[in-house]
Amino acid sequence: MELKRNKLKTSMIKKSSHLVGELLSTFLFCVFCCLGASAQEGLLESSPVCRLWWTGSTYKIMQEQAVPASKSKMIALKSAKNETESFQLILTPNGDLENVSVSMSGFTNKKGKSINSENITIRKVEYVHVTKPSGRLHQVGWYPDPLPLCNAPFNAPKNRNTPIWITLKVPGGALPGKYTANVVVQSGSWKESVPVELDVWDFALPDVPFMRSGFGMSTSRIKQYHNLESDEELGQVTDLYFRSMKAYRISPYRFDALSPIKRKVKGVICSGGVFDPEEPFSGKYSYKLGANKQGRFADLVEIDPLRPYMIKWQAKAKPESDRYTVSVKCYDEKKEPIYWSLKWMKYKGNGTWRQDTMFIDTTGCFSEEDLPDYRPFPENTRYASVHFQGPPGGDLWLDEFKFVDLETGENILPCGGFEQDLSELGMEVDFTGFDKAGEKYLDGFGFSGFRFGVPGVAKREKGVCEGFVSGTAEYKKLMKLYLGKVQDHLEEKGWLGKEYLYWADEPDHEHYKYVREGMESIYEAAPKLKRFITENNPGPAIMDVTEIGCPVFCFADPEKIKKWSANGREFWSYLMCWPKEPHLNLFIDSYAINMRMWLWASYRYNLKGILIWNLNQWNGAREAAPPGMVQNIWEDPMTYKSGHGTPVGSAPEFGNGDGMLFYPPNRDPNHDKTKYMEGPVPSIRLEILRDGLDDYDYMVMLENFVDNAGAGQEKLIKKAKELLNFGEEVLVSDRVYSKDPEVLMKYRNRMGELLEEFNRPQ
Repeated sequence: MELKRNKLKTSMIKKSSHLVGELLSTFLFCVFCCLGASAQEGLLESSPVCRLWWTGSTYKIMQEQAVPASKSKMIALKSAKNETESFQLILTPNGDLENVSVSMSGFTNKKGKSINSENITIRKVEYVHVTKPSGRLHQVGWYPDPLPLCNAPFNAPKNRNTPIWITLKVPGGALPGKYTANVVVQSGSWKESVPVELDVWDFALPDVPFMRSGFGMSTSRIKQYHNLESDEELGQVTDLYFRSMKAYRISPYRFDALSPIKRKVKGVICSGGVFDPEEPFSGKYSYKLGANKQGRFADLVEIDPLRPYMIKWQAKAKPESDRYTVSVKCYDEKKEPIYWSLKWMKYKGNGTWRQDTMFIDTTGCFSEEDLPDYRPFPENTRYASVHFQGPPGGDLWLDEFKFVDLETGENILPCGGFEQDLSELGMEVDFTGFDKAGEKYLDGFGFSGFRFGVPGVAKREKGVCEGFVSGTAEYKKLMKLYLGKVQDHLEEKGWLGKEYLYWADEPDHEHYKYVREGMESIYEAAPKLKRFITENNPGPAIMDVTEIGCPVFCFADPEKIKKWSANGREFWSYLMCWPKEPHLNLFIDSYAINMRMWLWASYRYNLKGILIWNLNQWNGAREAAPPGMVQNIWEDPMTYKSGHGTPVGSAPEFGNGDGMLFYPPNRDPNHDKTKYMEGPVPSIRLEILRDGLDDYDYMVMLENFVDNAGAGQEKLIKKAKELLNFGEEVLVSDRVYSKDPEVLMKYRNRMGELLEEFNRPQ
C-alpha cells in the first residue's frame, strides 16, 4: 500500500487550527474516563513469594506497572455462546521465580455440565523493545505484544510483571448460566489456585462475523522465515496461518495464493507487446514493443529448407539511433526447437515508417567480418517462428510483416498485418484449485471476503489485456470471457458478493481517469462483481464507480458515508502507517484500546468492513538490509518502507507493528535454519481486535432485534436504542475517544444482558 505522505499532510494542515484544542480535550477526556477502579482488575493473592493479580484483555501490562491496590475474590468473565473471552493473570514476584507452570481446569456448573479444558489456551505475554517510537507522541520502551504458547515452564523475575494470557472459547452449544474453574500457578513448593467465574449468556455469536475484513499476507515471507523447502510444506504452514486467522475472525486478501484461478487465452496472433490503434502503418493496428521487450507471432509457419525466403516489414522506432532485432527460430517435424540455428539481424531504428528486410538463402550465409552470423535453414527444419525485440532506449512499432516464399511468391505469414480475427479469441478458465480452496476456506472456515487478480486494468495508464488496449473490441471480449465466467462461477458456488476487486490502491487524482476506465470495463464485463478501492478522500470523484469504498479511517466522514451508502454502496476503512497519535492507530507503542475502538467507531460510522495491508511485513525494506540478512521483528518491531532506493542500513519508517500482527515462530531468522512446520505467533493487538469484532456482532444483533421486535418489547427497544447510540463518553472522533476499556465493557455487558432478554421466548 503506497504511502501518500504529501496528500495526507496537506489535508491535515487544513485541520491544524483545531489540533491544540482537540489535544487538550483528549487530555481532559482521558482523565475523566480513567477515574475510578476498573471492574476488570484486582489483586487476587499476595504472599511473601508472589503477588497475583488479574485484568481483562483490553490492557497492555507494562513490566514496571504498579500492582493494583483493589482486591478481587476471583476472576469474573461474561461471555456469549460461541464467543472467545480472554483475561490476563499477572505474576509480580518478590524474588526471582524459576520453573513456573500455569494450568487451568475446565469449567463446571452446579448441574454438572462442563466446558472442558480443550477450549482453553494459555499464552505467555512477551515484550518487544521499541527504540524508535512510531511518532512524536509515542515513546520508547518495552511493550507487550507477542503471545507465544505457554507450553513449558518459565522464569519470572523479581519485581517485574509477567502476564499470562488465558483464552476461553465458549462452545456454541454451552448451556447458559454460571460456571467456575481454577487457574493453578506453581513454582517449586509455592502453589496458588485462583478461582474463575464465567457467566454464559443465553445467545450465541454467529460463526461468521458481521464485519467483513481483508488482511494481506505474504506466503513468500512465510517460506523464508519458516525455512521451508517445497510448495507442499508452504501449503501446510499457510493453512496453519489461515486457521489462526479463522480463530481471530478475520479473512485474508487471498486464500488461493497457491491455487489461483487459471486462465488460458486462445487465438491471440501475437504476444509480448501491444496492438497499438494509435500508430498503425495500415489497417487498425501496429504492434508496439517497449525498450528491450520481446514479442513473437503465436503460430509457426511451415517451410521448406531448400527454398529461399524473404521476410519484410514496416518499422518505426524511437529514438532513431537505437537498434532493434528481428529473428527466426527453427523447428523440426515434431515442432521441437532446433537450437543454435537462430536467424537474426539488428536494424537501425528510424523515426518514420520504413521497410526493413531479412533474406534467408539456401546456399550462402550472412556474416560479419567473415564470421557467420547464421547459415541457411538446417535440412531438418519444417517450421519457423518470427520474433522481435525492441531497442534498448525506446519504443518500436512494427506492421505489414510478410514471410515470402521467393519461389512461389506466397506470403506464408497471413497474420503479419496484426489484424486480429475477433472470432478466433477464446479463453479457458480452470477453477479446479480455486474451488478446492474456496470450499475449505469460504465454506468451511467462513472467510467473509477475498480478492483476485483482474487482468487488463491499470492505475496510471490505459489498461491492456493480452496486448489489446482498453476500449477495443478485442479487449472487451477478453474481459467478458474471463470476468463473465468468474461471475457466473461464483454465483453458482454461492460465493458471489464475497469477492472484492481491489486492484487500484490509493490512486492519485491525476490517475482517476484510468481508474474510472478500468472500473467501468469491469462493470461492462461482469456487472455483478463487487469493485473495491482504497481512497484517502472518499466521495463522488471516484467512488461512484465502486461498490465498496475504503477510506483510511481518519478520513472516514460519517455524513458522506451515510449519503453514499444510501445509494447502495458499502464502506470499509483501513488503518496503516499514518496518521500517528493522537489519532486512533494500530501501533505497538500505543493505547491497547485502539484496535477495539476501531470497531466501535465503525459501527457509529456505518462501516461494514476493515482492512490492514499486511499481517507479516517482516522484511519490508529488504533492499536496505545488509547482504544476506533479514529483519528480525522480535528485536526490531519497526516496519520499514521498501522501494525508495535508500542506502543499505536505512529506510523510511512506517511505525512499530504496522503490517505485522503475526510474529514468525523463528526468533533468530538470520542464524536459526530450523524448519518450522507450525503456525504464527499472534499478537495482543489481534486479540483486542477480535474483542472488537465480537462487540460489533453484539451491536448488529441488537439492532436486528430492534428491527424485528414484537409487541410488548417497547421497553427493551428503548434500552437497546440508548445503548446503540453510545455517546461522547465512548467516542468523539478518531482523535478523541475513551482510553479506558471499562467504558466499553460496561456498554458491552449491558448489551449482552439485553440480548439475552430479547432472546427469551415471548
